Order: sequence, then structure tokens, then C-alpha cells
Amino acid sequence: MKKSTNWWWMWAGALLGALSGFAYWREVGCLTGHCPIQSHWQSMTLWGGIMGFLLGDLLHQLIQYLMNSHGNTAKRNI
Repeated sequence: MKKSTNWWWMWAGALLGALSGFAYWREVGCLTGHCPIQSHWQSMTLWGGIMGFLLGDLLHQLIQYLMNSHGNTAKRNI
């Protein structure tokens, strides 16, 4: 089982999360400055990237579990 092929799920999630964080800051944001995460685009983009990274890993593990638990005896990497 190659571990290097599994990393693209997490990095794709991080990229989508960072783009989503930036879009959220641009469209919603926090104009007053009292929101420590939402008031700056850098922090919102970083926060979205971290969340996307973690959700990408979770999604990959869930798909692997579902593929391996429904009668597929050979473990497959996605």
C-alpha cells in the first residue's frame, strides 16, 4: 500500500478549503474588525485550508472504509 498516493486527497481538500475561506471572507467577512478570524483574508484563508485538509483526510478514510467493508476483499487505494 503506497502512502504517497493518499496525500492528494488532503491537499485537494486544503486547496478547496483555502479558496472557500477566501471567498467567505470576500462575500461575508467582518467589517467591524471584532471578528479575529473573519476580519483578515490571511487568517480566513489559512483557517479554510486547515479545515479542508482535515475534511479531505476524513473523506478519504470514509471512502476507503466503505469500499473495503462492502464485500471488497482486496484493499484498494483511491
